[in-house]
Amino acid sequence: MPGPLALEGRVALVTGAGSQIGIGRATARALAGAGAAVFANDVVADDLECTVAWLREGRAEVEGYVADVSDPVAADRMLAACTQRFGRVDVLVNNAGIARKSAFVSMSEEEFRRTLDVNLGGTFYCSRAAARGMVERGSGRIVNLSSLMGCAWGWPDHVHYNASKAAVEGLTRGLATEFGPFGITVNAVAPGFVETAQSTSREHSLGPEGLALAAPYVPLRRIGTPDEIADVILFFASDASRYVTGQVLLVDGGITLGDLRPAFAVLGEEGDGEARG
Repeated sequence: MPGPLALEGRVALVTGAGSQIGIGRATARALAGAGAAVFANDVVADDLECTVAWLREGRAEVEGYVADVSDPVAADRMLAACTQRFGRVDVLVNNAGIARKSAFVSMSEEEFRRTLDVNLGGTFYCSRAAARGMVERGSGRIVNLSSLMGCAWGWPDHVHYNASKAAVEGLTRGLATEFGPFGITVNAVAPGFVETAQSTSREHSLGPEGLALAAPYVPLRRIGTPDEIADVILFFASDASRYVTGQVLLVDGGITLGDLRPAFAVLGEEGDGEARG
């Protein structure tokens, strides 16, 4: 008998699934592993082709679709293509997102708009397109991707990213109240420090060195993996979370608890080990 995490007979659309080191790709694999047919999206055709081929090696039922989720027409066409291929969309995972480093005082309007267009606009457009069929059927799961930087911390030189992810959380709560009467749950996952292509970028994020420096401050003493975030997304996509909606689950290894013991240890080594008032 299938368990509550089983997704046999369901169709899942995952945006931003192309990166080989990414939450989207890991999520597509997790949902396929639970039995779902997967409609994978990315804006980079070569990356998406690699993901689709990789999933098919695992005998997953998967189709790829190249589209920029920040384009509302493209989002509508993508949902139509998924419906034509698989008949419906039961689960939507809004994972596509960007982070671009830019100091606030010199940030251009285009930089600000582009980040909001992809991270917030893409979530809005894809959710709107998918919700139409979900409302008609009286069921569905929408899982949005927020961030530690959208719900708990600020990120210098990334205020547009902060703003976009905080807005995704507001959108999540609003949609949950509007769609609840139709049997649709809407939740969000907010990853902390996770090793992805985005976080390992030295140009726009922490880079490998920055992640290594952050790891000791995580109570679990390590950086998260895409698979660990994907497992939480699977929970929200499944019947295991059937009475959960409008929630943002922070998956950060406990870093927001404020474990400063590594810093205290360094201070102790540099000083004489005596606390002075």
